[in-house]
Amino acid sequence: MLVLAAVLGGSAFYGIWRVREYQKEQFLKTQALQEQRIKEKAEAEEKKRQETEKKKRQQEEVQKKLQKAREEAETAKKEKEEAEKRTQNIRNLLHSLYDESSDSVVMNTSKNAKIFQDAQNEMWKLPGSFEKQRREFQEIIDRISEEWDYLNDDLHYETSTLKVSAEQKDTGYTKYWVCHVETFSTSQLCSALCGGTYGNPRRTVSEELADHNGVIGVNGSGFSYGNGIPAPGKTMIKNGKVYNDIYSNGNILCVTGDGGMFTAEAGMTTEDMLNRDVKDTYCFGPTLVAEGKTAVIDSRFRQRARYQRTAVGMVSPGNYYLVAVDGKGAGGSQGMTYEELQQVFLDLGCQYAYHLDGGGSTTLVFKGRVLNMLTDNGGKERPCADILYFIDAGDGAEGDEILIHEDEAMIRRPGGKSILK
Repeated sequence: MLVLAAVLGGSAFYGIWRVREYQKEQFLKTQALQEQRIKEKAEAEEKKRQETEKKKRQQEEVQKKLQKAREEAETAKKEKEEAEKRTQNIRNLLHSLYDESSDSVVMNTSKNAKIFQDAQNEMWKLPGSFEKQRREFQEIIDRISEEWDYLNDDLHYETSTLKVSAEQKDTGYTKYWVCHVETFSTSQLCSALCGGTYGNPRRTVSEELADHNGVIGVNGSGFSYGNGIPAPGKTMIKNGKVYNDIYSNGNILCVTGDGGMFTAEAGMTTEDMLNRDVKDTYCFGPTLVAEGKTAVIDSRFRQRARYQRTAVGMVSPGNYYLVAVDGKGAGGSQGMTYEELQQVFLDLGCQYAYHLDGGGSTTLVFKGRVLNMLTDNGGKERPCADILYFIDAGDGAEGDEILIHEDEAMIRRPGGKSILK
């Protein structure tokens, strides 16, 4: 009985254990199943979230591409419209210089030279898709250049009394013109008040040079925009006549009767100048070269950066240089500092050099043509108050100034009256 009871008791215990183990297994399976479901749900939600974000990004990318395409299309449309307008403008400019039907080219005046330059500048702004039009325009430009002999013989002038050569130089950051002038007579270096008056009206270098039959000339002194007076508050002498007798505070360019040049420093009176045979004065400054050496730049001259410049230099009486520096980015030119301009004149062998009015006033006219790039007044010359220029003495006596008035050639003796030739 005891054995049977033990067996029965063991069986009962085993049965209970098996039930508990089964329950435990079921619990673990249920728990694992729940965890699997939770994991799968989380993975599904994450996948859905990622797909949503991916779809959103794709939509954003599509919108960006569409926006970029719209912007590019709008830009292309504007560029095409601008290029078409530029093409028509170039065509109008060139047709004002060249008649295809008669294969004729207009005269090379300063105005036409400016139109020609504008057409060239505009042409190189055309996009690559307008290559056909560019080639068409280039053919016309080449034809005009050939007719005008634009860059060669037109930059030289030589007679028995006057020799002038002009050359454009390019430093890489600045373009500038150097004109070498050699005269037979020192009186061929001349000066004039614009319009013949001390004050308004101001006139352009081209206008004044034409009236005086000058071959080459530049703008001179600074001036008052209000009344047009050159070098207000400074001594002013033209052709030996005193227009403003004021005690000098320096930096005045003096040209003597023998063609020499020097700077009137502070304290020099008008009487002192006349006693040194000063016939013409200009005022702006600073002096660049004196006695063949670099002059000290006065601290009053504040425009130290690269800028448009006009300057005159003298190797010796009768041997001069005119320099005009392009600036303000015109034609890719940044201008020059005073120090850079000083070196130009030293390299040219000048014993003396002086800085005239620069900036928008800078104008160099040779044989009726403005050589430098004009940046102010819509690319037009700025009217100035006085000019420095050179004349051809022709067959007149040494020291004669030749004036042409219509069909009459007149000789004006320095300091004397005019006589009919």
